[in-house]
Amino acid sequence: MPVDPALVSRSASELIDRYGATALARAQELVDRATGAGDVPALDLALVVLSEVERRLQAEGPDPIR
Repeated sequence: MPVDPALVSRSASELIDRYGATALARAQELVDRATGAGDVPALDLALVVLSEVERRLQAEGPDPIR
């Protein structure tokens, strides 16, 4: 299923803005919930958002303020 890149970007930004360094754990929670629910479209989106959050946090490097 195709995932809207704008939605992925917006979702990743919101998670990082809200949760900072713990955004990756929060994104993983979304994956876990979608998996548990058997919701394949939500899982597709959650996995792509998880990857985007991970990519962005790695690019930012360590940030002790968050």
